[in-house]
Order: sequence, then structure tokens, then C-alpha cells
Amino acid sequence: MAIVPYIPSPMKVVKEALYTVSIGENDVLYDLGAGDGRVVIEAAKQGAYAIAVEIDPYLCEVIRKKALEEGVADRVSVIEASFFDIDLSNATVVYVYLYKSINDILKEKFEKELPIGTRIITIDFPIPSWVPLAVRHTLDEKGIPRTIHIYIKGISNPLARTKKTLVIDYKFIARKIKCIRSL
Repeated sequence: MAIVPYIPSPMKVVKEALYTVSIGENDVLYDLGAGDGRVVIEAAKQGAYAIAVEIDPYLCEVIRKKALEEGVADRVSVIEASFFDIDLSNATVVYVYLYKSINDILKEKFEKELPIGTRIITIDFPIPSWVPLAVRHTLDEKGIPRTIHIYIKGISNPLARTKKTLVIDYKFIARKIKCIRSL
């Protein structure tokens, strides 16, 4: 059973978000609650390996079919499961268009599973208590204002700002910051 309704991300916003984090062939992107797969298809077109996590079996089939039609099936995987039940430890980018309350629950999973330096994109709804590295205001195709939040695990999360975690590889983090395109 889905905990959030299927609301597709506007394509203009998807493209802008992926551009902002410099998605590319060295990335593994997870879209949590992938819907019709538009984010993973676009990420795969830009060279990333993209993993759609979707609980609805019908939408999983839609994603598989679209990936074939768009010629990116070799760069797209579909996991039919709750995003709470999957392992994110190999992610370099995570895309989330979920309610703030769900983001609040997910932040604990992000703290535990995501590698330092993972870029996290949220659309419209921030991750409570995390500090975005970048916030981009834009309009979608219908002229509706949208907000893209970009976070980096190891910088944005409160746990990263404690004395116990100050041994972060700052050169690695600096490379991740460089991949965030200027706003």
C-alpha cells in the first residue's frame, strides 16, 4: 500500500534538478517512489545507472516498458518494494518528491545507509533539520513555483556537524560540492 499518492514530478523540474547535481556516468541514482519512471529514464539518458523504487506493480511495469522504449533498459533497474525496505548504501544520488513528514522519517535511513558525499534532491519539501547546500527556485511547465533542495550527506545532516564526525575526507566533499552547478 502506498503511503503517498502518485504525483509525477514536472519534467522541467526533473531536468533542472539532475543538471544541478551534475548527474553522469559515474552515478547511481535512486528515485524513491518512482511513479512512472520519468526521473530514472532521464538520469539514464544522462549516463547514470538509475534505480526506480516503486511499490505499485502497475507503475513498475510502466517504468520497464518506458525504459525499453527510450533505449535505456540496460541502465535502469526497477525494485518493486517500499523504499523503507531497500538498501541505499551504493547510492551517489537520491531523488525524493515526497511529503515533508515522509522526508522526516527517511532522514534516519539516510543517516544510516547513505555514503558520505551522496547528493540528495528533494522537490518542494525539505528534509527537516538538514541544511541544504543549495536551494533553487524555478517554475514548472504550467508556471507553478517549485523548489529544488540539494543536500550532501556529510555536510547537510546534523550528525555531520558533531565533533565525532569531523574526520570526514574534506577533499572528497570538496569534489562533491564542485559537482553542484551554480544557481
